[in-house]
Amino acid sequence: ASSAAARLGLAQARPLASVSMAQIKELRVQTSAPISDCKKALEASEGDMAQAFDWLRQRGAAKASDLEKREAKEGLVGLVVAGNEAALVHVGCETDFSQRNDNFVAFVTEVAQAAFRQVPPPPSSGSFEVSLESFLAQPIQQSESTKTSVSDAVSDLVGKIRENISVKRVARVAALPQGVVGGYVHGALPGNPQVGAAAAAVAIGVAGEALATEAQLSSLRGVAKKLAMHVVAAKPKYSDPGSVPPEVLEHERSILRAQASESGKPAHIVDKMIEGRVKKFMQEMTLLNQPHMIEEGSPLVEKVLKQAGKDLGLEISLDGFVLYTK
Repeated sequence: ASSAAARLGLAQARPLASVSMAQIKELRVQTSAPISDCKKALEASEGDMAQAFDWLRQRGAAKASDLEKREAKEGLVGLVVAGNEAALVHVGCETDFSQRNDNFVAFVTEVAQAAFRQVPPPPSSGSFEVSLESFLAQPIQQSESTKTSVSDAVSDLVGKIRENISVKRVARVAALPQGVVGGYVHGALPGNPQVGAAAAAVAIGVAGEALATEAQLSSLRGVAKKLAMHVVAAKPKYSDPGSVPPEVLEHERSILRAQASESGKPAHIVDKMIEGRVKKFMQEMTLLNQPHMIEEGSPLVEKVLKQAGKDLGLEISLDGFVLYTK
């Protein structure tokens, strides 16, 4: 019969691959698709789990969102710096094993590049968080032939490594109209200096109508790079005391007041204790008031910037910074 079918040009059905119940159960857990569909998908893909996941997604039986309920507590940070702008992204995954996966590392790199390329420049100098909803709808590549959104690319990667993947944070940093942005990636991966365990970008603006020379900007980039390294090490939360939200400061005062009141000391002494501790809090939390951990002698960051401006003959300012850790 088979030879007759061949003579008539009829296609012979390929025997279905044998799949185990363990494979079916694993795919069921990963996708929440019906067991019968999981069996069909595995047979059609000859037991390849990634292809089976894609088979189910194409037929609407698998939902990448089913994995979103699982915590993405690991991950990597990506940074792109060019000229006086930068983009930072934080992408999460479930396990340390996956964060070392080549596909995941390449994806973080691609997302960082998309954030720099696709997100419009900030409206003014400083640092700005980007709306995740808006960013996820952007195309991940700048190509007329490729319209895949960042969100779709996330789903595709979920299908490949079968873990919850999420773009957690995106930020843009710029020094406008003129200035520099310095960036630093801590724990950068071998062969990929854009991706690592933590990253910071610092914007230093240059005031005045006269344009800074390339030599001046080159020296200033070195200042900004060292400051980005300090940010990763010292982990400031705010630029200066004026940028600390009043509610944050009041919350800290209330905690300190409760602690100091237990000392049994007179009220005026308690007030002095509180103010002393608030000053220490400001020094620890605000970048300009921190001792610069990269400069010799650890002078205050504010003094380092003033001296740099004086040496370069420029009026410079700290316009903003962003720190992301995985």
